[in-house]
Amino acid sequence: MKFNEKHKTALAKVLSDLVQCDGIVNQGEIDYLQRAYEVFGITLTSRQKAMRLSLSDAVATLRTLGQHEKSAILWVFQRISVSDDSLDATEKLLLTALLLAIGIDLPQTRGINAKLVSIASLDFETRDAIIYVEPDYDPKINASIERDYEAICKQLRKSRHEFFYLPHVIRDLEHKKQTFRNTLSYIEPTLSAAQLDQIDRNLSELSSVFLSKEIFINYLNSNGLKINKPSFLMKIGNLKPGPSQDFLIVETGDDPLKTLRRISRLHTHILKIHPALTDAKERLLVRKMVLKMDQTPKDELNYTGLHKIILDTLLKYNANRELSRLYITKKGEIILTDRNNTEVKMPALCKALYVFFLLHPDGVLLSHLNDHKKELYHIYRQISSYSDDDLLHKAIDNLTNFVGATMNVNFSRIRKAFRDLIGDEAAIYLIKGEKGGRKIIHLDRSLVVFEDVKAFE
Repeated sequence: MKFNEKHKTALAKVLSDLVQCDGIVNQGEIDYLQRAYEVFGITLTSRQKAMRLSLSDAVATLRTLGQHEKSAILWVFQRISVSDDSLDATEKLLLTALLLAIGIDLPQTRGINAKLVSIASLDFETRDAIIYVEPDYDPKINASIERDYEAICKQLRKSRHEFFYLPHVIRDLEHKKQTFRNTLSYIEPTLSAAQLDQIDRNLSELSSVFLSKEIFINYLNSNGLKINKPSFLMKIGNLKPGPSQDFLIVETGDDPLKTLRRISRLHTHILKIHPALTDAKERLLVRKMVLKMDQTPKDELNYTGLHKIILDTLLKYNANRELSRLYITKKGEIILTDRNNTEVKMPALCKALYVFFLLHPDGVLLSHLNDHKKELYHIYRQISSYSDDDLLHKAIDNLTNFVGATMNVNFSRIRKAFRDLIGDEAAIYLIKGEKGGRKIIHLDRSLVVFEDVKAFE
């Protein structure tokens, strides 16, 4: 069995997510997790590194394992999911996603093309929904879905999922245009009559392909996932608190109903799906993973998201409190990990400036900022929602050439953003320095975690 340090770190991430995905951690799961750490040689260092990984990064690493190793960890994934004597829908779907995304060669999964992706800060909630998306109109796939639409909906209801077939969603809005307009006027009162008229006009020209690209595909592609074929988008209902959301993307294949039925069978029989353990080392590993039932009564605590909030509160108000870690997403969101994943909100240019100083632990003289113009622009381009390069360049030019009070305004906004959240504790997070000297963030960089530092390089 060959597991290097990267594999062990990725395995620690997946095991931790499996234990926490239903929002509750109890003693049985802790006991099994501890056994898994011992058997696989997963050290505290590996577990700490795992906290910086997204689930999709961990899965990508585990895909590089051989089939023997994948067979063994699938068995472990199944066992740890029932170590609390239950298996709910969130755990089933996560297990199914792992089975497909890690690439375990089984008769039940052959021909199903699926990927798992972790995305920071989605603006839409799709839990319990399965959404059909298409990069281009495929007449054969759409005809198949139209023919089997009722059967597809019935199939998905068995697993308590709702099917969102975008052509039908658009058609329903067109049929109920006046009701839709009346609804918008109440739930979006800032919309003017002219804007409502524009929505009416554009609605009649809306297509499934345009909606797929505008809302889903372009967003996912910009976050590192390429959707080239008609697919089903499934939110993994992981209740574990974290800065990202996880999705399973499954290609429809030539027969969408057949594909969904295969996924449903995987979901229903997930604990019974595993390859035979023919390798002697695999069988030895499996025997080591079997825990004897301990009949001794224990004081058990179900660890939930509420306890995480209590923990953050205790850290915040303890006189000897530890500093919160900072988690920086690819889009530049600044998250206080140990303050209930609270985001430090500030304008994009402020974020770009802050990320720049995080990447320069020795500090930078403001008079030398002009030498870093290209780097600042790259960071700002990654973070900003603006697509106009001229505007982006002008903003960086103004910043580095000290046009007006640009620099002081940005420093002030950064200072206010942190102080509004954590008061006096903000000092260690701020960009500071003597007049004419180096400006620096004194926060220990071991407390700074980047989702993908290469995105800013």
